[in-house]
Amino acid sequence: MISVRNLKKSFGDHQVLKDVDMDVDEREVVVIIGPSGSGKSTLLRCIGQLETVNEGEIAVNGTVISQHDEHDKYTRADIGMVFQQFNLFPHYTCMENIVLAPTKVKKMPLPEAQELAIELLREVGLEDKASAYPSSLSGGQQQRVAIARALAMKPKMMLFDEPTSALDPEMVGEVLEVMRRLAKEGMTMIVVTHEMGFAREIGDRVIFMDGGQILEQGDPVSLFANPQNPRTQAFLSKVL
Repeated sequence: MISVRNLKKSFGDHQVLKDVDMDVDEREVVVIIGPSGSGKSTLLRCIGQLETVNEGEIAVNGTVISQHDEHDKYTRADIGMVFQQFNLFPHYTCMENIVLAPTKVKKMPLPEAQELAIELLREVGLEDKASAYPSSLSGGQQQRVAIARALAMKPKMMLFDEPTSALDPEMVGEVLEVMRRLAKEGMTMIVVTHEMGFAREIGDRVIFMDGGQILEQGDPVSLFANPQNPRTQAFLSKVL
């Protein structure tokens, strides 16, 4: 579903991604782990077309996408993204946050978008918060609304950039539960996370990045129990 080839990305003189190759199959859940500054979030933002790549290409369902191509807007609409910070519009209710993109981008009729929003809020356990403003919600609730907002565009895949890192520990579980349900429903997902237990549980494949490169990847059981790369070994010895 996603193919990344020879991807390079620099910010000024600092090269963040170095010849990254990566494939993600339909319905697969790929979890990316690694130390801070290893390029994980930048890779995700390049796939989501939030960063312009310097070299290489990204293809979704066989179509090469480019931030500069107007035809790619439909491909980009197939990719939902959830960030560390919730990025909800504070002056909009939860309902208004969710219906904004479907009505503006996909020209969905407002009643249909509102019905979809209620359905999605129900899925994330917040049906009673449709008229609430973000400031009245906990961090975990805001992140669940952000997930519902991304799902409102009916994406074919979801990207999660450390979705629990800004949450208090007791709020983490409620967000991870929503992600577990999406995985069970067959959503294609790429997840950057520091939650190693979650990575082990939900991932079909775990990728370890450091220094802008993919150093090792494999199924969670094998990678966590018997990492082959010395850098992976050193990292996991500190975080597990």
